[in-house]
Amino acid sequence: MTIARLWLRAHRWPTLAATSCLVAVAGLVLGGRHVPIPSLSGARGLSVPLSQLLPLLLACAVALRTRAPTTVFRVVPRSPVPQRAALLVTCLVTVAAACPLLPDGQTALRNLAGLTGMALVTATIAGATRGWTLPLLHLMCCLLFGAHPRHTPQGGIGARWWAFAIADADDRTAMAVALLLCAVGSLLFVLRGPRDETAPHD
Repeated sequence: MTIARLWLRAHRWPTLAATSCLVAVAGLVLGGRHVPIPSLSGARGLSVPLSQLLPLLLACAVALRTRAPTTVFRVVPRSPVPQRAALLVTCLVTVAAACPLLPDGQTALRNLAGLTGMALVTATIAGATRGWTLPLLHLMCCLLFGAHPRHTPQGGIGARWWAFAIADADDRTAMAVALLLCAVGSLLFVLRGPRDETAPHD
């Protein structure tokens, strides 16, 4: 067994690959169905495809993989930055491969980038096992408060600038916010790594 395979197994990559496959299958079967948004912001009549919400599962799976599998990974004398960068690239490529199979794959990739960035920020601050909390909270806020009536001649319902997860596919602001979150989360994780959840904290 090669070192690369041992490294992938140590970081539970096969489970991540299986999760990506399951999300892709779910997207192919159910991704085209629309989920009505129970908006509390006064906007009504907005719904989003299920494929826009499935990236949450992939983002949470990436956050879980950021945890060092054993203490050996924390005490090696080499710089951990290249290892974290390699792990992050491997995980992102694995989960991103599922998005083109979903209906409206470009929007799914955008949401995956933004939610993964949030998951990485949470993993860095609070620990890998808590990486799911911020992206889930953000998605719930998008569904409840992210919609608003468009004050344009065309009217209709739109998404607020921060609610990238429910925005239209051609929304440039949503794309910029998602990419910025992904960049910030990736940089924090690569430079600092996930918070050690085994050590006592004040």
